[in-house]
Amino acid sequence: MCAALMMVVLAASPLDGARGAYQSGELSHARAELESLLYPLRLDGDVLEAEAHLLLAATYHAQEELARAEDEVVRGLAVHGDSVLDPLLYPPDFLAFVERARTQHQARIAELRAERRPRLLPPPTPIVDPLLRKDELPTAPALTRAWYLAPFGVGHFKHKRSGMGTVLAVTQGLGLAAAGVSLGTALSLRGPDGRYSASDAGTARTLNVTYLVGAYAFAVAYAYGVLDGMVVTPAPPVRPAP
Repeated sequence: MCAALMMVVLAASPLDGARGAYQSGELSHARAELESLLYPLRLDGDVLEAEAHLLLAATYHAQEELARAEDEVVRGLAVHGDSVLDPLLYPPDFLAFVERARTQHQARIAELRAERRPRLLPPPTPIVDPLLRKDELPTAPALTRAWYLAPFGVGHFKHKRSGMGTVLAVTQGLGLAAAGVSLGTALSLRGPDGRYSASDAGTARTLNVTYLVGAYAFAVAYAYGVLDGMVVTPAPPVRPAP
Protein backbone atom coordinates (compact mmCIF):
# COMPACT_ATOMS: atom_id res chain seq x y z
CA MET A 1 0.00 0.00 0.00
CA CYS A 2 2.82 2.41 0.89
CA ALA A 3 4.64 1.57 -2.35
CA ALA A 4 1.50 2.35 -4.37
CA LEU A 5 1.08 5.69 -2.62
CA MET A 6 4.73 6.53 -3.30
CA MET A 7 4.29 5.78 -7.02
CA VAL A 8 1.22 8.05 -7.16
CA VAL A 9 3.15 10.88 -5.48
CA LEU A 10 6.09 10.49 -7.85
CA ALA A 11 3.83 10.37 -10.90
CA ALA A 12 2.03 13.59 -9.93
CA SER A 13 2.83 16.57 -12.14
CA PRO A 14 3.67 19.98 -10.67
CA LEU A 15 1.09 21.36 -13.08
CA ASP A 16 -1.79 19.32 -11.70
CA GLY A 17 -2.92 22.07 -9.34
CA ALA A 18 -2.85 24.77 -11.99
CA ARG A 19 -4.51 22.48 -14.52
CA GLY A 20 -7.32 21.66 -12.08
CA ALA A 21 -7.79 25.34 -11.22
CA TYR A 22 -8.05 26.22 -14.93
CA GLN A 23 -10.59 23.46 -15.58
CA SER A 24 -12.72 24.55 -12.64
CA GLY A 25 -12.67 28.19 -13.72
CA GLU A 26 -10.41 29.45 -10.93
CA LEU A 27 -8.35 31.46 -13.42
CA SER A 28 -6.68 33.77 -10.90
CA HIS A 29 -5.43 30.81 -8.88
CA ALA A 30 -4.19 28.99 -12.00
CA ARG A 31 -2.49 32.15 -13.23
CA ALA A 32 -0.68 32.81 -9.94
CA GLU A 33 0.56 29.22 -9.68
CA LEU A 34 1.77 29.05 -13.29
CA GLU A 35 3.54 32.40 -13.09
CA SER A 36 5.35 31.26 -9.95
CA LEU A 37 6.48 28.08 -11.72
CA LEU A 38 7.71 29.86 -14.86
CA TYR A 39 9.14 33.15 -13.55
CA PRO A 40 11.67 32.16 -12.36
CA LEU A 41 11.63 28.74 -13.98
CA ARG A 42 11.13 25.93 -11.48
CA LEU A 43 10.24 23.13 -13.88
CA ASP A 44 12.43 20.34 -15.22
CA GLY A 45 12.22 19.28 -18.87
CA ASP A 46 11.19 21.01 -22.06
CA VAL A 47 7.86 19.20 -22.35
CA LEU A 48 6.74 20.28 -18.89
CA GLU A 49 7.92 23.86 -19.43
CA ALA A 50 6.14 24.08 -22.79
CA GLU A 51 2.93 22.73 -21.26
CA ALA A 52 3.12 25.34 -18.50
CA HIS A 53 3.54 28.17 -21.01
CA LEU A 54 0.57 26.96 -23.06
CA LEU A 55 -1.59 26.50 -19.97
CA LEU A 56 -0.73 30.02 -18.83
CA ALA A 57 -1.53 31.24 -22.35
CA ALA A 58 -4.96 29.58 -22.11
CA THR A 59 -5.51 31.29 -18.76
CA TYR A 60 -4.60 34.70 -20.20
CA HIS A 61 -6.81 33.96 -23.21
CA ALA A 62 -9.75 33.18 -20.96
CA GLN A 63 -9.15 36.47 -19.13
CA GLU A 64 -9.06 38.24 -22.52
CA GLU A 65 -5.42 39.32 -22.17
CA LEU A 66 -4.64 38.33 -25.73
CA ALA A 67 -1.22 39.98 -26.03
CA ARG A 68 0.10 38.06 -23.02
CA ALA A 69 -1.57 34.90 -24.23
CA GLU A 70 0.10 35.20 -27.63
CA ASP A 71 3.51 35.76 -26.02
CA GLU A 72 3.14 32.65 -23.86
CA VAL A 73 2.10 30.59 -26.89
CA VAL A 74 5.23 31.70 -28.74
CA ARG A 75 7.42 30.86 -25.75
CA GLY A 76 5.81 27.47 -25.34
CA LEU A 77 6.23 26.55 -29.00
CA ALA A 78 9.85 27.75 -28.88
CA VAL A 79 10.54 25.36 -25.99
CA HIS A 80 8.81 22.37 -27.58
CA GLY A 81 7.41 22.90 -31.06
CA ASP A 82 5.75 19.48 -31.22
CA SER A 83 3.44 20.17 -28.28
CA VAL A 84 -0.01 18.62 -28.79
CA LEU A 85 -2.89 20.36 -27.07
CA ASP A 86 -5.60 18.28 -25.45
CA PRO A 87 -8.96 19.19 -27.06
CA LEU A 88 -10.69 17.96 -23.89
CA LEU A 89 -8.79 20.52 -21.80
CA TYR A 90 -8.68 23.55 -24.08
CA PRO A 91 -11.65 25.18 -25.87
CA PRO A 92 -11.75 25.30 -29.68
CA ASP A 93 -11.23 29.07 -29.86
CA PHE A 94 -7.95 28.74 -27.92
CA LEU A 95 -6.79 25.87 -30.15
CA ALA A 96 -7.39 28.09 -33.19
CA PHE A 97 -5.57 30.94 -31.41
CA VAL A 98 -2.50 28.72 -30.91
CA GLU A 99 -2.41 27.62 -34.55
CA ARG A 100 -2.72 31.21 -35.72
CA ALA A 101 0.15 32.28 -33.47
CA ARG A 102 2.23 29.32 -34.69
CA THR A 103 1.78 30.50 -38.29
CA GLN A 104 2.19 34.23 -37.77
CA HIS A 105 5.22 34.14 -35.46
CA GLN A 106 7.43 31.46 -37.00
CA ALA A 107 10.45 33.80 -37.08
CA ARG A 108 10.09 34.75 -33.41
CA ILE A 109 9.65 31.12 -32.41
CA ALA A 110 12.79 30.14 -34.33
CA GLU A 111 14.72 33.02 -32.76
CA LEU A 112 13.78 32.01 -29.21
CA ARG A 113 14.55 28.37 -30.00
CA ALA A 114 18.01 29.33 -31.29
CA GLU A 115 18.72 31.23 -28.08
CA ARG A 116 18.01 28.09 -26.06
CA ARG A 117 19.97 25.73 -28.33
CA PRO A 118 23.54 24.98 -27.15
CA ARG A 119 26.40 25.80 -29.50
CA LEU A 120 27.25 22.61 -31.37
CA LEU A 121 29.70 23.95 -33.95
CA PRO A 122 33.38 23.96 -32.95
CA PRO A 123 35.14 27.32 -32.74
CA PRO A 124 36.79 28.42 -35.99
CA THR A 125 40.39 27.31 -36.35
CA PRO A 126 42.96 30.10 -36.66
CA ILE A 127 44.42 30.63 -40.11
CA VAL A 128 47.88 31.30 -38.67
CA ASP A 129 49.58 28.74 -36.47
CA PRO A 130 49.34 30.16 -32.91
CA LEU A 131 52.75 28.65 -32.11
CA LEU A 132 54.44 30.98 -34.58
CA ARG A 133 56.12 33.99 -33.09
CA LYS A 134 54.99 37.43 -34.17
CA ASP A 135 58.19 38.04 -36.12
CA GLU A 136 57.68 34.73 -37.97
CA LEU A 137 54.24 35.58 -39.36
CA PRO A 138 54.16 35.71 -43.17
CA THR A 139 54.20 39.22 -44.61
CA ALA A 140 53.19 40.57 -47.98
CA PRO A 141 56.09 40.79 -50.44
CA ALA A 142 57.62 44.26 -50.78
CA LEU A 143 57.12 46.17 -54.03
CA THR A 144 60.17 46.07 -56.28
CA ARG A 145 61.75 49.25 -57.64
CA ALA A 146 61.54 47.81 -61.14
CA TRP A 147 58.09 49.35 -61.36
CA TYR A 148 59.80 52.75 -61.77
CA LEU A 149 61.00 51.64 -65.23
CA ALA A 150 57.40 51.69 -66.48
CA PRO A 151 56.32 54.94 -68.18
CA PHE A 152 53.50 57.30 -67.22
CA GLY A 153 54.30 57.24 -63.47
CA VAL A 154 53.18 53.62 -62.97
CA GLY A 155 55.95 52.95 -60.46
CA HIS A 156 55.05 56.01 -58.42
CA PHE A 157 51.41 55.00 -58.26
CA LYS A 158 52.41 51.50 -57.19
CA HIS A 159 54.54 52.93 -54.37
CA LYS A 160 51.71 55.18 -53.16
CA ARG A 161 53.28 58.38 -54.57
CA SER A 162 50.25 59.52 -56.50
CA GLY A 163 51.27 63.20 -56.66
CA MET A 164 54.51 62.59 -58.56
CA GLY A 165 52.83 59.83 -60.55
CA THR A 166 50.16 62.24 -61.79
CA VAL A 167 52.77 64.83 -62.86
CA LEU A 168 54.75 62.23 -64.78
CA ALA A 169 51.67 60.71 -66.40
CA VAL A 170 50.41 64.10 -67.63
CA THR A 171 53.83 65.31 -68.84
CA GLN A 172 54.72 62.11 -70.66
CA GLY A 173 51.22 61.78 -72.09
CA LEU A 174 51.18 65.33 -73.49
CA GLY A 175 54.68 64.97 -74.91
CA LEU A 176 53.90 61.67 -76.57
CA ALA A 177 50.60 62.96 -77.95
CA ALA A 178 52.20 66.12 -79.38
CA ALA A 179 55.00 64.13 -80.98
CA GLY A 180 52.63 61.58 -82.49
CA VAL A 181 50.19 64.13 -83.91
CA SER A 182 52.98 66.33 -85.31
CA LEU A 183 54.78 63.43 -86.95
CA GLY A 184 51.60 62.05 -88.47
CA THR A 185 50.54 65.42 -89.84
CA ALA A 186 54.00 66.17 -91.24
CA LEU A 187 54.13 62.82 -93.05
CA SER A 188 50.70 63.40 -94.54
CA LEU A 189 51.93 66.66 -96.15
CA ARG A 190 54.57 64.92 -98.24
CA GLY A 191 53.89 64.48 -101.91
CA PRO A 192 54.27 61.32 -104.01
CA ASP A 193 58.01 62.01 -104.35
CA GLY A 194 58.46 62.24 -100.61
CA ARG A 195 59.03 65.99 -100.60
CA TYR A 196 57.02 68.91 -99.32
CA SER A 197 55.53 71.48 -101.66
CA ALA A 198 56.65 75.09 -101.39
CA SER A 199 53.39 76.07 -99.69
CA ASP A 200 53.65 73.25 -97.08
CA ALA A 201 57.34 73.59 -96.33
CA GLY A 202 56.87 76.15 -93.51
CA THR A 203 54.07 74.11 -91.89
CA ALA A 204 56.10 70.91 -92.14
CA ARG A 205 59.08 72.60 -90.50
CA THR A 206 56.92 73.72 -87.58
CA LEU A 207 55.43 70.22 -87.24
CA ASN A 208 58.88 68.64 -87.23
CA VAL A 209 60.00 71.01 -84.47
CA THR A 210 56.88 70.20 -82.49
CA TYR A 211 57.54 66.50 -82.93
CA LEU A 212 61.08 66.88 -81.61
CA VAL A 213 59.96 69.00 -78.66
CA GLY A 214 57.23 66.49 -77.75
CA ALA A 215 59.55 63.51 -78.03
CA TYR A 216 62.19 65.34 -75.99
CA ALA A 217 59.63 66.24 -73.31
CA PHE A 218 58.51 62.61 -73.09
CA ALA A 219 62.10 61.36 -72.85
CA VAL A 220 63.05 63.90 -70.18
CA ALA A 221 59.98 63.15 -68.07
CA TYR A 222 60.54 59.40 -68.39
CA ALA A 223 64.22 59.72 -67.43
CA TYR A 224 63.35 61.92 -64.47
CA GLY A 225 60.77 59.41 -63.23
CA VAL A 226 63.29 56.56 -63.43
CA LEU A 227 66.00 58.54 -61.65
CA ASP A 228 63.58 59.77 -58.99
CA GLY A 229 62.40 56.26 -58.19
CA MET A 230 65.63 54.31 -58.58
CA VAL A 231 68.22 56.81 -57.21
CA VAL A 232 66.75 59.82 -55.44
CA THR A 233 64.05 58.10 -53.40
CA PRO A 234 65.57 56.17 -50.45
CA ALA A 235 64.80 52.49 -50.17
CA PRO A 236 62.33 51.46 -47.45
CA PRO A 237 64.04 50.49 -44.18
CA VAL A 238 64.75 46.81 -43.72
CA ARG A 239 63.82 45.31 -40.37
CA PRO A 240 66.86 43.76 -38.71
CA ALA A 241 66.74 40.04 -38.07
CA PRO A 242 65.98 39.10 -34.44
